[in-house]
Amino acid sequence: MKGVLNSHQLPENASMETIGRAYHATETFVQGLLYAKSLLRKLTGGIDFSINPERNRDTDETSSDAGSSSVGSQATDELSETLSQADVWLGRAELLQSLLGSGIAASLDDIADAESSARLRDRLVVEERYSMAVYTCRKCKIDVFPVWNAWGHALIRMEHYGQARVKFKQALQLHKGDPGPVILEIINTIEGGPPVDVSAVRSMYEHLAKSAPTILDDSLSADSYLNILYMPSTFPRSERSRRSQISTNNNSNSAYSRDFEDGPRSNLDNYARQNLLGFMFRHGHYHDACFLFFPPDAVPPPPAPSITSGVPSSSPQRLDSLATDYGTIDDLCEMCIGYGAMPVLEEVISSRMSSTKSDDVVVNQYTATALARICLYCETHKHFNYLYRFQVIKKDHVAAGLCCIQLFVNSSSQEEAIRHLEHAKMHFDEGLSARHKSGESTKLVTKGLRGKSASEKLTEEGLVKFSARVSIQVEVVKSLNDSEGPQWKYSLFGNPNDPETFRRRCKVAEILVEKNFDLAFQVIYEFNLPAVDIYAGVAASLAERKRGSQLTEFFRNIKGTIDDDDWDQVLGAAINVYANKHKERPDRLIDMLTSSHRKVLACVVCGRLKSAFQIASRSGSVADVQYVAHQALHANALPVLDMCKQWLAQYM
Repeated sequence: MKGVLNSHQLPENASMETIGRAYHATETFVQGLLYAKSLLRKLTGGIDFSINPERNRDTDETSSDAGSSSVGSQATDELSETLSQADVWLGRAELLQSLLGSGIAASLDDIADAESSARLRDRLVVEERYSMAVYTCRKCKIDVFPVWNAWGHALIRMEHYGQARVKFKQALQLHKGDPGPVILEIINTIEGGPPVDVSAVRSMYEHLAKSAPTILDDSLSADSYLNILYMPSTFPRSERSRRSQISTNNNSNSAYSRDFEDGPRSNLDNYARQNLLGFMFRHGHYHDACFLFFPPDAVPPPPAPSITSGVPSSSPQRLDSLATDYGTIDDLCEMCIGYGAMPVLEEVISSRMSSTKSDDVVVNQYTATALARICLYCETHKHFNYLYRFQVIKKDHVAAGLCCIQLFVNSSSQEEAIRHLEHAKMHFDEGLSARHKSGESTKLVTKGLRGKSASEKLTEEGLVKFSARVSIQVEVVKSLNDSEGPQWKYSLFGNPNDPETFRRRCKVAEILVEKNFDLAFQVIYEFNLPAVDIYAGVAASLAERKRGSQLTEFFRNIKGTIDDDDWDQVLGAAINVYANKHKERPDRLIDMLTSSHRKVLACVVCGRLKSAFQIASRSGSVADVQYVAHQALHANALPVLDMCKQWLAQYM
């Protein structure tokens, strides 16, 4: 009998008759072993050695220790070697009987030792005979972990997630060593599967619904047919969350609090926490990911030093007090930015701050520190829109106002710019009010400023100035009326020692002089700009464009705001343009000059040498008459030259 069974493994295409003969031969062999064992039992004095002839291969799904069962393992030491061998061969024969009875080609050579049994196990896994593979591992006392693991992956690919969970639970209980790689392999299988094509399924249903009346008595039900897209509600919460993306778009924080009240339901949380954050974001569980760092009314436990430091303990390293096993606050911010989930983080922190009791010092301190870290991340990476919202949550009014100024500079339209400026003024006013209530000193403390933020360095006087300048900036943006395009070119903010800031302010003032002189005058004196240079530039520009009426209005506006010398300098800028570019004689402008010397220079520039001599001689300026004589000599104006010589002869 044994020689027949050991001769050759049955071929895969063996006929049912061949398999049947082998099966009956094996059954006869089993019966022979049972009879031999009963005789041996009598010889050993009637020692009870019962064998558990378990043949139900489906019960392995609920077993928590599939490799721990051993047929007669406690009695082996007590029985003789013969009885032990009989017991082993009985188990092998039972297994072979089951294999052949299930249509699986096998021989005693396949289960003769652990190595051959492992090969049989692997072959059964490849053939997807998982239940029989588990049974083989039990009978041959070999590692069953590969079977449970492969079975679970197969179920994932079939989208039978609940059953896969059971198989992986078995596998992880039996796994020896670091379970992290096993978990990551499971994740890769889940993520590697094709997504459900809802549109294709609906199209299929519509086709079947149209065809069904011609084949069946009743047409298909859309609701019942589309149930294949969803998972049963009896599944655990972690699987149930896969049914839809409702949790991604749900704005109700209380719902997430209920689902998260006792921590995330995931094997990643137990074995590979460092991968849980990325996994949650990849699958749209943004709220749950934020709750890893901000669980309701709790502070995340401090991480193990080995996880955070990443270096041997002999190498001292400052640990991040906000770091967790899931990562750092910076990691969370980076994920939120990448997946567009910053509003979710904002909502989680707002809800946490509003629900936390004021006397819960530990939670409040952790939240405040984390919020400061988030603001630092946003500022460092120039995410100013997000920075502003978190500063508002933080109730740092001054910092929020300064951030609004930065947002104004980044604005691409007039409407957006005005909105940010109005918000800035509102926050500065709120900051002033808060300081008044707290009774803070208005004096600037010059010591100990290093390391403080800009808002901490600002005094009440500085806030008042900022608020006033924001108001001026709003009027500037409205007056310039550039509805589209970058608004930074009209910004009055910046470092006064920066040449670019100075140039930009002067340019804005020049443009305003023509549009809104009163506002331009306010800008010039608020920012201590060189009024004469700006007015001279405007006068030259108007003269170049021959805007006579506007030029008259301009001189009327500046009259009395500057002294006579500056007045003449501004007039001279316009006179030079008319004389040199347009070759005209602006007599009216020359008459408006207050200085005789300036009038002489203006007349010479315009070619009015005789008028220049008359003005110079009446003023009694020898230097001016000499200058006119010099110009007359070069211009070959001999009559004017003779008049100058005669006058000079009398006074010299």
